[in-house]
This record gives sequence, C-alpha cells and structure tokens, in this order.
Amino acid sequence: MKKHVPIIAFLLFACNLSHAQILHTENFSVILDTAKNFKGNILPSFKYQNLREDLIKFENTADFSLRFGQNALTMANRFELSKFGEETFQSGGYVYLEYRAISKASPFALEPYGQVHWNEVRGLDRKYAGGLNFRWRIVSNETTGFFAGIGPFYEFERWDFRGVRANVELPNDRSPIERELWRLGSYISFKQEVAEKVILDFSVYYQNSYDQLFTDPRLGSSARITYMLTKFLGLTLLYQNIYDPAPLVPIPELFHDLTFSVNISL
Repeated sequence: MKKHVPIIAFLLFACNLSHAQILHTENFSVILDTAKNFKGNILPSFKYQNLREDLIKFENTADFSLRFGQNALTMANRFELSKFGEETFQSGGYVYLEYRAISKASPFALEPYGQVHWNEVRGLDRKYAGGLNFRWRIVSNETTGFFAGIGPFYEFERWDFRGVRANVELPNDRSPIERELWRLGSYISFKQEVAEKVILDFSVYYQNSYDQLFTDPRLGSSARITYMLTKFLGLTLLYQNIYDPAPLVPIPELFHDLTFSVNISL
C-alpha cells in the first residue's frame, strides 16, 4: 500500500487547487476500522473531442486519510477544467486539510482544518476558510460510523457575476463582491458498509453567523452509495445540495449536484 501514497499525493497537490459555500467534508475518507492506517479514493474523468476547436474536459477528485499513532490526517483535492480551443469556460476545485487526534479512551476529539476552493460556473472566484470542530464519535467500528461535530470557523469569499442567469437583471456596478465573517458550523454523518460490497454515506450540514444562529441558516446535505465491483474498484452515485438563503450575487438559492463515477479505493 505504501507504493500508492506518492501517486495519491501527486494527484492531490499537482492539480492546483466545486462546490460553492459548503464543502461536504464528511464524504472524504474516514478510517472506520481502527486497525487500518491508510484509506483513500480517487475518481478521475477525462474527455476529448476534436470539434471545430478541441474540447477538453478533465476532472479529478481524490481524498485519503492517514493514521500515525494516535493521530489522523485527512487530505482532499478536486480539480475541474473545461477548455474549448484556447477558451477556458469552466474551472473549479478545492484543497482541504484536516487533523484529528484519535483516542480510544474518549469519543471526543478536536479537528482543526483549512480549505481553499472556487467554482467559476457559479461565480465563486475564491474562498478561504479555516476552523476548529469539536467532534463526537458516537459509533465507530469496522462497518459503521456515526459522527457529529460543531465549531467556529472563519471564511472569506469573493463572488463575481459569471454564474448569474441571462434573464436576471444585473446591477450597474459589477465589481466582485467580497465578504468575510465568523460562523458556527455543525454536521451529522452516518456511514455503513454492507457485506463489503455496498457503502452508504449520508451527511447534513448547518452553518450560520453568530448574530443569526437560528435565522435563515446555510444548509447542505449529501447522499452517496457505492457498489464495489472489486476490492479496489466501485461505482458511485453521489447527490449533494446547498441552500444559501442570501447569496451575495443573484444566483439560485438552492444548488444541486448529481454525479455518477468510477471509484478507485486504496
């Protein structure tokens, strides 16, 4: 397994830094079996068509968790790029890093994390965020994981108007809009492996600023099912959504993302 680590590290960091606002972090690899020291997933996709101009579409999502002693490090990356000739008309991605201390004696842990991501198709030029969650390991064994977390985080966002629909009236001043603030974030996630063939993964997210904790929160959810064809190869259907009641630019409040892909597990 050690020979795969450099390959995964390259995929994670050589791609540069796709969702907006909420990053569904509980979809990333979590080591359920405490005897394991490494777990990872890679979901690559490439498409080329020689039309009037060359059409190139590339997407790669990779994440892995590495355990050393009583510590765990989770790293994740996604990169999307679509080019038609010399024009890049869609780009997005993220880099995510999280640390967690593992204690058999206590089900609680602190998890500091940081992230950078963007999504041009929605108008998110860039986002930086970092925070600290108080994580509760409610159930964790070889096949089942049930987790909850809550904690503060800082975020900076810069939005432009590239993601606004054509029928929406734009303001005269179309300069990028920036916002930075502290929020309180929370999540609940459930993971289940069934007969070593089917992997279920569900999570929900709740975020809001401190002065409006229970008023118009930002919400997100994720549901994933993976059928393992072999020990390392599977088929994954993933649905995610984000609800932001007050986006900085006039884009739809509810965003959906449905993906079907081949999953390489390590």
